[in-house]
Amino acid sequence: MRKRVAVAVSAWKRMSLSQQALMGLIVFFWAAASLAHLLAWLRHDPPLKVELVIFTNAGLLAMAVWHSLEIKGKRATAAFFGIAVLVSWICEFIGHNRGWFFGSYHYTDTLGWRIGGVPAVIIVTWSSVMYAAFMLLDWLLDLNGEARGRSRLGRALWSVLLAASTATMVCAWDLMIDPFATSSVWRAVGKEPWWYWMKGGPYLRGLEVPRDLNPAGGVPIGNFVGWWLAPFIAVLIFCLFFQRPNRVRGSVFNLFPLLSYSFILFSVGVLVLEMQWYAGQGGDDMVQVALIGFFTMMPVICCSLVKLARDCWDRSGEEAPEEGCAAAGNAVEEAPGVG
Repeated sequence: MRKRVAVAVSAWKRMSLSQQALMGLIVFFWAAASLAHLLAWLRHDPPLKVELVIFTNAGLLAMAVWHSLEIKGKRATAAFFGIAVLVSWICEFIGHNRGWFFGSYHYTDTLGWRIGGVPAVIIVTWSSVMYAAFMLLDWLLDLNGEARGRSRLGRALWSVLLAASTATMVCAWDLMIDPFATSSVWRAVGKEPWWYWMKGGPYLRGLEVPRDLNPAGGVPIGNFVGWWLAPFIAVLIFCLFFQRPNRVRGSVFNLFPLLSYSFILFSVGVLVLEMQWYAGQGGDDMVQVALIGFFTMMPVICCSLVKLARDCWDRSGEEAPEEGCAAAGNAVEEAPGVG
């Protein structure tokens, strides 16, 4: 135990002050969210506050940009988030104003300030979730931002695979967030749903939504096609033209995407469960939404935890601090990168 504690302390000390601050901040977000939900369960009063949602998502984006600056450098960071913002806003603008790409839906005023009809917090959320999924995949597979393929075609196919995998991880979250955001529970707490579907769809048609807004109920399948295509396009463009090798490798700092992606699941998943308390007001059967979110996002998180355990223990199950935990967080390599 002493060796493991010593390895952890050593790994922490090897990070720069900036990296330590960011890791401390994401841990604080975890602690604050856990305390807020604990108090909510004790009082039977879920923290369904839009202001809290906006603050949390803005914080996640700020931390994602911070992490990217350390890992990728200024140019790649500007490219990734610039592409993510532009692609997501264009897709949302077309969807909200024309009914294309995702299906026929409309945003309410609940989420505040809007650009072309699209709430700014939605664009913020797209970018932070995309980055968490993309970099978690990079860490999980030990890619370190390096391209594969001996030819242009090979590198292009590699980029397609990365983009498709990232898009699937992002879309898994929407299987939970869409029923959450359109639920009648928001009216029970004095708010309108974040958005509503004009024609509905077959996905979770039985869940209660405001029927004056969505008479048919449910979510259209086209929504998930759009949710998959948007991050696929954004990540594909980045991988083809702007991807650079990671500047920091083999550090505890590389665990940030795992903490971020799992926090996204935790923060929304627990809120969905708490909506059950509004039985008869739209909260009925919301547990199935939480189950869907859990079993679509948790496989990647579980695989990541297996990788982390593998890095801390050798294959025989014995402690190997020199080769295990050291590889996960003790041996920091600053790889050359384009700033």
